[in-house]
Amino acid sequence: MFRFTLRLVILFVISCFFVQISMAQQEVTVGNEFYVGARAIGIGGAYTSVADDFTALYWNPAGLSRIRNMQFYGSLSHEKIDTEVEYFGEKESTFASNTRPNSFGVVIPIPTYRGGLAFAFGMNRIQSYDSRIMTKGFNELTLEEDPELGQLYIDEIIKESGGIYSWDFGVAVDVAPNVSVGASLGFLSGSYDYSLDLIATDTKSLDKNIDTINYIDTTATDYMGADAKIGILARVAKPIKLGATINIPLSLTANEYWTQDSYYTYDDGTEESDLNDGSIDYDISCPFKFSLGLSMSPMPNALISADASYIDWTQTKYSEPPAGDVSNEDFINDYRDILRLSVGCEFFIPNSGLALRLGYMRDPLPYTPKGTEIEKERQYITAGIGIIAEDAFNLDIAYMRGFYKLRVNSDKVKDYTSNRIFLSAGFKF
Repeated sequence: MFRFTLRLVILFVISCFFVQISMAQQEVTVGNEFYVGARAIGIGGAYTSVADDFTALYWNPAGLSRIRNMQFYGSLSHEKIDTEVEYFGEKESTFASNTRPNSFGVVIPIPTYRGGLAFAFGMNRIQSYDSRIMTKGFNELTLEEDPELGQLYIDEIIKESGGIYSWDFGVAVDVAPNVSVGASLGFLSGSYDYSLDLIATDTKSLDKNIDTINYIDTTATDYMGADAKIGILARVAKPIKLGATINIPLSLTANEYWTQDSYYTYDDGTEESDLNDGSIDYDISCPFKFSLGLSMSPMPNALISADASYIDWTQTKYSEPPAGDVSNEDFINDYRDILRLSVGCEFFIPNSGLALRLGYMRDPLPYTPKGTEIEKERQYITAGIGIIAEDAFNLDIAYMRGFYKLRVNSDKVKDYTSNRIFLSAGFKF
């Protein structure tokens, strides 16, 4: 009877703890943009007022009308994410690495008596969820300070994978000699897989009953949805262009299946377990996104570009919260509005067919719950090179290095570094 009561108490405490862990993780579809196109990445994502290839579907569909020849486009991306976690002074590093399609599609311009008209369709990978985080160390908090895992040695690994793909269709037209407008519609699909495996061990024999607790938590989610984008692009003076876009609120339907397994080993060698699973369907509604871009050519063969994007993530809503202790109030309390800033430059080496690019992006984290301190905001430094052959073929390569740092509840520091490589090719006919 004592053992059964003890198991129930431990189960309740551990379940509360992992609900708290779940709440300490952001809604995965919020603020995980992956970006597309090697040329755009090379100039730091400052592409709203440039947008002169297939990736205009993503950055600013109005730019499609400036494309005068049929274009086939394809792009791959490789990403490696390094994560270092310091837990009560003990550091553990791990990484996740993957290569995936980034975008591919076609632009079809339509001959017109005056101005430009073009259609485009294809795929863009707009979000990435890949990561791997490992935590190891002795929890120095007392049982009074942390009744869940105090005085136990923690060995935890969290794995995440998946992403969102957008199957896009867009159209753009010149409405004046120097002004074009465009719109795109995206049909979204993707998945998210999450697993947590935690082992808490009484390495110092401070607990009189428990020897080891193993908790395994998994989630598999499939997403379907749609979004839309409206853009405008204008040449306000010979060397200066302005671009602006509005993203219509994103709506996603999520079908989620979860499992929670707990295993207990006692000091006398006996074992017990508790298994739970379930599923839930819900919708996620995201807010408007506004982007403004400015680019100019201060001299022949040179380009300078800057972008600003604003989105208020506190307006995100669930149709039905995915867990009992989750509510739409969490978006108001734990999220914030952000202003993403990007700058970049490009220089074409005369008579060489080569272009050199540099860029910088500051993309603040949208998730700032109580107990989490952002020691270093999310930022990216980019560089790239382009090869152009007789205006018919272009090959672009870009490198994107990102980093940010978090402190969680004063006892855990997470230091993230990502390295992305983009390879794009375009053919014009």
